[in-house]
Amino acid sequence: MKKVLVIQSRSRQEMIDAERQEYTRSIGNAAEVSFASTLDLALQWKDPKKILDRYDGVILGGSGEFDLHGGRTADDPARMTARQIVDRIRTFVDYVLANDISILGICFGHQLIAEMHGGKVTNDHEQKKVGTYEVSLTEEGMQDRLFSSLPKDFTAQYGHKDSVTSLPTGATLLAVGPACKFSVLRYGPRAYTTQFHPELTAKDVYWKLEHSPGYLPEGIDVGDMVKESTEASRIIPLFIERIV
Repeated sequence: MKKVLVIQSRSRQEMIDAERQEYTRSIGNAAEVSFASTLDLALQWKDPKKILDRYDGVILGGSGEFDLHGGRTADDPARMTARQIVDRIRTFVDYVLANDISILGICFGHQLIAEMHGGKVTNDHEQKKVGTYEVSLTEEGMQDRLFSSLPKDFTAQYGHKDSVTSLPTGATLLAVGPACKFSVLRYGPRAYTTQFHPELTAKDVYWKLEHSPGYLPEGIDVGDMVKESTEASRIIPLFIERIV
């Protein structure tokens, strides 16, 4: 059976546990899943081969606690931690890409990889959002082996303060949205990133909004923001089947 390593960037235990349940459910029987954390200083991030020795693919997940910008001051602890994470895992990500190891970056993971490749990541209020939004595949996306069996337009779950605002070096744009300029990117044959969360269902988003201060706009009813996202839920199993 294929083995996938999910790398988390969270410190709140209830969110760590919830995310593990979401990925375990999303991956299902497609692969054996293990978890690691970018906050784990004991891991040998400068020696990626030791971390990846027994894995066939990597998922670099999101974070509701740390932002590359997030509208925070440069000395804000959450922003400083995000910068430390980038520095800590840069060698790891470079190794994964250089060796064509399959990787899927999601939300914060999407932003981390974009910044490492010269893409600008900032607190863009025109793209900042939470809830269910439409995604549209580009011509390249419709021809891509991961996304070719999905409809051109589908809904997905979003929840982010920062956004990628310029195309990173070496990236191919596979999907866009009315409120998301860079919804899906591909780097080479086996590296994909999504700004949205394919591991989340509508039920998951309801729960996260209740447990993530600052994400739910004041005066907005959750039911007006969240819908089902059946097609997006196919992406992780398809990634494991076709790319890993």
